[in-house]
Amino acid sequence: MKQIIIEQPGVAPVTAVLSTGEIRLGRAENNDITLTAEEVSRHHATFAIVDGQCVVTDLKSLNGTYINRQRIATGIARHMDEVWLGSKCRIVYRDDETQPVPVASSQEIKERLAQSIRHIRSEMQQVDKHVAQMKEQQQKTDTTLMGDASAFTMSPGEVARMSHAYRRLDALFRAGQAVASNFDLKTRLTGMLKIMMTTLNACRGFVLLRNEKNHTLQVEVSLQMGTELNASAPSMGIAGRAAFDGEPVLMKDRQDCMEFGGRQSIIANKITSAMCVPLRGKEQLLGSIYVDTDQDNVNFNEEDLELFLSLSAQAALAIENVRLHEQTVEFERKRGELSRFLPGPLVEKLMNQSEALTLGGNKTRVTTLFCDIRGSTHIAEQLSPQELVTLLNEHFTAMTEIVFAYGGTLDKYIGDEIMAIFGTPLPTGDEEFRAVCAAVEMQLCNVRLNAVRQSEGRFPLQIGIGIDVGVVIAGFIGSPKRMDFTVIGDKVNTAKRFCDMAGPGKVVVGEDVWQKIHDRAQAKPLGAVALKGKQHPVQSYEILTVKRPNQA
Repeated sequence: MKQIIIEQPGVAPVTAVLSTGEIRLGRAENNDITLTAEEVSRHHATFAIVDGQCVVTDLKSLNGTYINRQRIATGIARHMDEVWLGSKCRIVYRDDETQPVPVASSQEIKERLAQSIRHIRSEMQQVDKHVAQMKEQQQKTDTTLMGDASAFTMSPGEVARMSHAYRRLDALFRAGQAVASNFDLKTRLTGMLKIMMTTLNACRGFVLLRNEKNHTLQVEVSLQMGTELNASAPSMGIAGRAAFDGEPVLMKDRQDCMEFGGRQSIIANKITSAMCVPLRGKEQLLGSIYVDTDQDNVNFNEEDLELFLSLSAQAALAIENVRLHEQTVEFERKRGELSRFLPGPLVEKLMNQSEALTLGGNKTRVTTLFCDIRGSTHIAEQLSPQELVTLLNEHFTAMTEIVFAYGGTLDKYIGDEIMAIFGTPLPTGDEEFRAVCAAVEMQLCNVRLNAVRQSEGRFPLQIGIGIDVGVVIAGFIGSPKRMDFTVIGDKVNTAKRFCDMAGPGKVVVGEDVWQKIHDRAQAKPLGAVALKGKQHPVQSYEILTVKRPNQA
């Protein structure tokens, strides 16, 4: 398997498989692998397999790309060569498949493992049989276990099998408890890894997980690995193989293992035995788990590997449960964000598209509506803060419901002003007419509310509304931690100017809006008006009546 293992200061190593196509690395987010190390350019270098060789190409980076410390424009990387991006990011290329090591075939390994598993299960059945005999004997005698211990005498072999069975059941039980623990992934995996290492008498271990976005591998949890987690370490190569190929790896004894036993790092760290198993989810490989030991009296065998595989299945379940929980939390967060400015049916429709809330915008035709309270400064001077807040909340609630009823989107509240848009994020059709109908309904609703306010001795509100339509930039704007859906463009500004010129109880629209609704409404032409920020006068109309639909 051809792979690169990437080391950066303060970041766990990342593994990526090189198969077909090209992998681009750099600091920019649109790279296949995004790096964080200093001295790495936005688009620094590419790795590609061409005719079986690893071709490294520098993308005119500022600090250069080096193979074994020799700066290159394009070069060939060989097994265990070091590729440096600047002086802070080290990448080791591994091609373990090309190493001529006389090892058993994959089929032979599978057959030996299957035979060992059959033997283990046979022993488990013998233990079950013996336990059943013990229960039967207990039912036949009225004496206690202490009083008739000879009835339950077991041979040393049976004791060993019972011990192994207990060891297996205890490990699986404790792993099940870890699966049901909190939803922090690192906490869960750390607990699972500790159980595995204790049960298997391992000294060190780590968990390698696949990144769901770019399919690289990264160390998620490690215990007692020290500085061994580097790109040159055989443990990384072993773990990468299990994670991508989905096959378990067992090094029973360093002395007898020709594939790994002679490697310098294995010898230097005095590793006597090692194992690695894939983390297999329902539909894909999630990563792998690696353990090893430096104890001379500990040698992992097929029974250990079979137990390790069982425990890894529990770990995979824990990972998928955490990710499902995170997806559910994200789904509800997204729903909450959308519900702030979209009507319920539109929220559900958008949620079903399964699109992420991400920064960015697109050009689209949108109808924009502004609704502003006239004389709000004077009203604020006459009311206490609590009375003013109550009045505004009453006004915003009524007006927002009308916007939603006509398929509009609440963009934002700006002081005492409402900004609403029609036609994005999902178009509903006939947006200009819907916006005008909403505006007329808002004015009528305000009249009804004023009647109630005056009957209660409260201040009435007067509102003016402006509407225009055109191509704008619509999307999520802000930061990844705090973003809002909004629109930006000239026609948005024009709608705001129309709102400013609309008198109390009036609705003013632009020429493009009027042309879309003129056969369903009556209006008074206001002529060409000069608006702030516009080089040329624009046509405007005051809406008098509109043939509103029975329902939006």
